[in-house]
Amino acid sequence: MSVRDIFVIVFIVGSLPFCFFRPFYGILLWTVVSILNPQQYTWGLLYAPVSLAIAIPTLVGCLIFVHGWQNLFSKTEGLVVVLWLWFTFTTVACTRMPEFVHFADYTWYRWGFVSKIMVMALTTVGIVNTWERLRWLVLAIAGSFGVLVAKAVPFMIVTGGEFRLYGPPGTMMSDNNDMGLGLTMTLPIFYFLAQTEFDRRVKWLMGFLFVSTIPAILFTYSRGALLGLIAVLLMMVLRSRRRLILIPVLILGALFAVLFTPERWQYRMDFRREGALVDSSAMGRINAWTYSWRLALDYPLTGGGFEAFTPELFRRYAPDPRDVHGPHSIYFGVLAEHGFVGLGLYLFLIGSCIVGLSRAARYGRDMGIALPAGYGPMLQYSFVGFLVTGAFLGRAYFDYFFIILACSMVLGRLCKLDAAGLLAAEPAMEEQTA
Repeated sequence: MSVRDIFVIVFIVGSLPFCFFRPFYGILLWTVVSILNPQQYTWGLLYAPVSLAIAIPTLVGCLIFVHGWQNLFSKTEGLVVVLWLWFTFTTVACTRMPEFVHFADYTWYRWGFVSKIMVMALTTVGIVNTWERLRWLVLAIAGSFGVLVAKAVPFMIVTGGEFRLYGPPGTMMSDNNDMGLGLTMTLPIFYFLAQTEFDRRVKWLMGFLFVSTIPAILFTYSRGALLGLIAVLLMMVLRSRRRLILIPVLILGALFAVLFTPERWQYRMDFRREGALVDSSAMGRINAWTYSWRLALDYPLTGGGFEAFTPELFRRYAPDPRDVHGPHSIYFGVLAEHGFVGLGLYLFLIGSCIVGLSRAARYGRDMGIALPAGYGPMLQYSFVGFLVTGAFLGRAYFDYFFIILACSMVLGRLCKLDAAGLLAAEPAMEEQTA
């Protein structure tokens, strides 16, 4: 057992009492563990479900020590509950249908997995009840991804981008495509923290991570992440008040992609080449999307339930029944698993958050509060990255997506409390003119 193993084990085990007495600390730790999965660095010595071990004392401590839950429930939080109830309804209904009973155990397992993530998202909204706590939560997200980007920079330099970047093992970003999704969602967080943070060292660090994340996204070799990167940067250039800073970055990023990426990368990303849009990867997506649509047409109310991508069902609904894949899209995934109603609720929830973030940003500008003025568009662009990149990835229940969702709900809740005079003043969050 190395010193690193001992340190990680002692730190995680020693943190559990703090999660109980200080639930906000538990939320921060759960967020870091969800992204980095640090127990994987102990050479398999820590096999326990660490996220669950952190969540349990955090939830118990939250019930005992956190007050003000009456201010938690609003329309957006209610939509999360409604979506969870619909997931539960489709799970119960589909596991009793003869057509779907052959994978009922997997359906219930996925329901439990998604339910835990949604519970932690709502718990985060209840615990993060000040501007400063929201700032620390966002910094925990940025710091976790900053570790991944900092590790990737030497790898990219040494290999010249010849090999794909992968996320931490044991997380929902272990695949290169999922890593690209996570980095695309985090890019605007680095950018806005470089503007809103007060410590000059943090600002420079976030600026460095913002610039470094662009080639990191490219070297995941994910075409969906490339489209998400383009969408996020274009949205930021078109809507940001500091677009003069972003335009050179956009130009340099384009030049880097054209001049300094290896031939292998350029070949994969060249959509103009013959067969680029009909290669095995693209055809697999089309096959899965057609399967999802046909299944939803037969079961428009419930879909097939969680994990409804099985060889038995592909033989009934897929154009090519031999090419069995996951959904390869957040939209078609929810459609196949929870029907048109489930997809509608899912998209309505995201749309409600995006609209709420616009209101939060406007409130921050009107009241001269830096955090909502900056965090509103920051989280909106993170959603843009998820919606564009996720169109080609089956990550509808991405834990990082629910973390961003929680941050959005927290921001909206804090603005309402501040407008009602129920939020204690925090001078550190006021707009500064320096």
